[in-house]
Amino acid sequence: MSLGQITPLAFQRTVDASTGTIVTQLTPNGSVCHRNYFYQKCFTEDGNKLLISANFDTNRNYHLLDLQNKNAIQLTEGKGDNVFGGFLTTQDDALIFVKNNKQLIRVDLKTQEHSVLYEVAKGWVGYGTWVPNSDCTKVVAVEIKDTDYMSLDSWEKFAQFYHQKPRCRLISIDLKTGQRSTIFEENIWLGHPLYRPNDDNTIAFCHEGPHDLVATRMWMIDESGDNMRKVHEQDDDESCTHEFFVPDGSKMMFVSYRPHMDKRQLCSVDAQTLAFKVEAEMPACSHLMSNHDGSLVVGDGSGTPVDVSDHDGHTIQNDPNLYLLNLNTGDIRAIAEHNTSWTVLNGDRQINHPHPSFTPDNKSVLYSSDVNGSPAVYLASL
Repeated sequence: MSLGQITPLAFQRTVDASTGTIVTQLTPNGSVCHRNYFYQKCFTEDGNKLLISANFDTNRNYHLLDLQNKNAIQLTEGKGDNVFGGFLTTQDDALIFVKNNKQLIRVDLKTQEHSVLYEVAKGWVGYGTWVPNSDCTKVVAVEIKDTDYMSLDSWEKFAQFYHQKPRCRLISIDLKTGQRSTIFEENIWLGHPLYRPNDDNTIAFCHEGPHDLVATRMWMIDESGDNMRKVHEQDDDESCTHEFFVPDGSKMMFVSYRPHMDKRQLCSVDAQTLAFKVEAEMPACSHLMSNHDGSLVVGDGSGTPVDVSDHDGHTIQNDPNLYLLNLNTGDIRAIAEHNTSWTVLNGDRQINHPHPSFTPDNKSVLYSSDVNGSPAVYLASL
């Protein structure tokens, strides 16, 4: 299949047996389809079109799914798409994604014309998810020295990479000029770079690795490279993960958990003062994302974490539910069962993670699951 190819889709609706929620499967069984990373923009502002990854052909490429016309148009082709890190621009006119860990590319949504915005310098590799500022004029990113880099196609390699202490640099890229600015560079594994919404001066990033080995996961730094600060002082037995900024920029939220405990905590810090708050005690959700002001949060129940060194101490029962947390009322309820397997597929550690988030109107939750045998994209009605 090639650029501009349109694939018709037959949506399948079911009713969740335990909650009565209407669940719509948007992509077909037998294909490998999933959503992008949970804090990257995937819906157009009107909520009618959705960015997905799909291998309707041999390669997993980006497609724009039209929810009204029930079809998907192909936006990229060939091998090498970073199929989790891509995002729609604030202006809804383009997809921006990384190709072959080397090129940051803009794709016009109307014409599928490709333009290279930035090329990774020789000797470096573009790693992970690259995230825009609110105006979509810059992205913050991580690059890794090519002599240190390895393909992280298993959780064993994930742990190995942490101990290797790769040379990483946190960078900002101007999307108009392609100019790169290095914010911070160190022999430590860096990940999850984020611009604070509506505040280009504040950048967050993490020290990546097995959660129970990383002493301080979350950090903030000024765009100039000054004023590096810890987001949260972790207790000795505390693991933190899956931090994100509330879309209005007011808070950073994250998951906190400890050994020999079934439940987890949804925590937050004020994005400016770093004042800490436990927002909710919750089931063992792995990924969470909020609505615009942080009053509603969706999470995916999970099982024993694979990204820890002490598997025995963190062993828990698998929880197959999606949860809605109302932080104004304190109410937590199951939305539907996602029933994903969480398994690594063809060397992809993320492909069977639900990564739930809200639709723009907060009336449904988007997620991925392989409940029907292959990864697919779903909407659960609220």
